[in-house]
Amino acid sequence: MPPPARRSTPDGAPRRRPGRPRLTEPSPEYLARLDEIIETGIKVFHERGYDSGSLDDVAAALDLRRASLYHYLRSKAQLLYLIFDRALTISLQRLDELAGIADPRQQLAALVGHQVRMVAADPSLFAVFFDQRPRLDDAYRDQIIRKEREYVRRFASVVTAAVEAGEVASVDPRHAAHALIGMTSWIYKWFDPERDDPDAVATTMIRLVLGADVDLDAVLPSGVPATT
Repeated sequence: MPPPARRSTPDGAPRRRPGRPRLTEPSPEYLARLDEIIETGIKVFHERGYDSGSLDDVAAALDLRRASLYHYLRSKAQLLYLIFDRALTISLQRLDELAGIADPRQQLAALVGHQVRMVAADPSLFAVFFDQRPRLDDAYRDQIIRKEREYVRRFASVVTAAVEAGEVASVDPRHAAHALIGMTSWIYKWFDPERDDPDAVATTMIRLVLGADVDLDAVLPSGVPATT
């Protein structure tokens, strides 16, 4: 009888068995290959959909055997979870990068601008995130919901600060956060990199919210990349 397959954590790293010595952290090579698998999964699910795309497609695109993928993840369902987790991790990192902006007006403008730039930079990732949501396995749903709620909560706190400073009308911060996230995220449906400029789109949305133009390069903190 073959030995049981080694389990892994939701992020793909091997899980330590109870009572065994702690495993070392995944190597840079392991993490780089896992990143390639996630990127390829995004491409496959975006082009073919979750139901039609398969791990065989992912393996073929990477010139790997399907069996090799199981060193990094357990199933197609886990791959979809890792894609969702990536989208939310990037989004939360953006909030961290903008947290140091003291002026509420500039912080809200920067947040709207960064959200647009982020989605425009990787529309395939966010297309999978929104379009394949019904396919997310129940085993991972709670983890994703927790991160989503954290993102909305922190986005709403930026709106709250802008309301209290008199920069925007008195509105329900949570409702406003959902509206702004929806408006800025939906560009994955129509944004055309050959004809649309992300900063022009962001400026339009900022004017809708704040009623004035804002220089994105001026409000974004130094060292924060525009689209990565």
